[in-house]
Amino acid sequence: EVMKVDAVMPMWGHASENPSLPTNLLKIKRKVTFIGPPAEPMQALGDKIGSTIIAQSAGVPTIGWNGDKLKVDYAKTGIPQSVYDQANVLTAEDALACAERIGYPVMIKASEGGG
Repeated sequence: EVMKVDAVMPMWGHASENPSLPTNLLKIKRKVTFIGPPAEPMQALGDKIGSTIIAQSAGVPTIGWNGDKLKVDYAKTGIPQSVYDQANVLTAEDALACAERIGYPVMIKASEGGG
């Protein structure tokens, strides 16, 4: 707004992956076009669980994981919280059951963050 730009197109780095950027551009007085994906898909694809559910729902092959049976129609429903909740492992017992179902060795990862 201060620089009086007409559009913002972040190509890489934190801004290009931050769904708050397109959301906040909609809130300012001056019309500034965000050249990139809308905030909702950006948020979903930035999350390992959400992006994997979207990918496997589109028929993309994924490795076995605790949510490998989950599917959504993202265009119609997004990822309902009830589906997302099914993809979370909350206890050591759940983790063991999932590991035994998908087979060893297993990798345990946080749903968000790098790496």
